[in-house]
This record gives sequence, structure tokens and C-alpha cells, in this order.
Amino acid sequence: MYDEISKDLKSKTKDTPPPRMPHWGKAIKALLAQRSESENPIPVSWLAEKTGINEKNLHNIIAGRVRDPSSDKLVCIAEAFGMTFPELASKAMAEAPGNFFVCGFGERGFIEYPQHGFTIQTLSPQSRDQRDFFWGKMTIKPFRDLRKWQFRANSTVAIFLETGTLEILYGSQKKEIHANQAVYFDAGVPHKIKNIDSIEAKMFIITSPALF
Repeated sequence: MYDEISKDLKSKTKDTPPPRMPHWGKAIKALLAQRSESENPIPVSWLAEKTGINEKNLHNIIAGRVRDPSSDKLVCIAEAFGMTFPELASKAMAEAPGNFFVCGFGERGFIEYPQHGFTIQTLSPQSRDQRDFFWGKMTIKPFRDLRKWQFRANSTVAIFLETGTLEILYGSQKKEIHANQAVYFDAGVPHKIKNIDSIEAKMFIITSPALF
């Protein structure tokens, strides 16, 4: 079922890919502070000497005035910090302090599965790499028994149940989950979710890696 949801969400958002740009300057600024052995960040002049890049050019990149530096300069900067270009790119995309992502309504998807008795709405944008996660809101109709689900190997699913009561068949074990309880589990193990209450089960669901 995870594959089906993933496919449907991608088809819903294919015409409006989320605008997600790397923040090279913020990542470099954070690294200069993190790698310093004192309270003050490493000076930009050090990076200029290590990379051979003009110091003024580096200041412009760090300040965000140059949003798309050339790849050869970025490789030199990554090497100066003793890391690979993909590692620097990862920090620029998501991990540098100060990065703040907003997921607007247009980036979210909503899928209704009346034949299965549940709906799912995304609260996170489409993922870019394996570090991302999926966050969504899901409802299951009263007394609906969903079919067996199984995610990819080494995946994790977390659920916070807001209302209702769930019965989760996890492998050969049965677990009962009540409102205001949270669970997380290895989603590579086959599992089956059932709403055993007379009201809708409303929950928040997080998957890692992301569903889409």
C-alpha cells in the first residue's frame, strides 16, 4: 500500500514540484563556525587561501548574493573543509543552521481511498534524498480493516493517534493503540491496521525514508 500511496502522491504533485534550493552561503557560514577552535568563526581569508577563490567572491556567496556558484568552486570549498561535494550539498539543502522550510498548501497532496476506507494528506514537501521524511495526516473510517501493508527494508513508521482506537497486527502480534498514544516500528515487517472504534481514527503518520 505504501507504494500505491507514493505513486498517487507523485502523480498529484508532478506539475508543481516543490521549490527547494540549496543555501550554499548558509552551509559555508555554518561550517566556518563549527570548525573553529575558538568562539569566533574561521575567517573567510582562511577559506580564500585554501581554495584559491577570491575573498570578495566568497563573501558574496556566503551573503547569498551569489545563489548558484560554479561547481568547481563548490568542490574546492568542500575539499577545504575535508568533505565531499555531496556532503556539502546535503548541508546546503537541509542541515545548515538557519535553513527554514515552509510547506505551503500547493505543495501538499490529498488522496482519498473510499474503496479502502481511509484518506491521507501530506504535511511535508516531496523528498529530495534519503535523509528526508514523510509527514502526513491520515483518517480511517469506523470499523474499517485496512489490507496488509509493508514498506521497504530498513524503514520506520511513526504514528500519533489523535482520536479513535486502532488494532495493529504487527507480524504475528496484535497491539491496541488508544487516542493520545504514539507508536513507531520497523515498517519492513508486514502489518495491518484496523479502526476498532465507532468514530473516525485520526492520526499523524511519519515515515523514514519518505513516501514520495
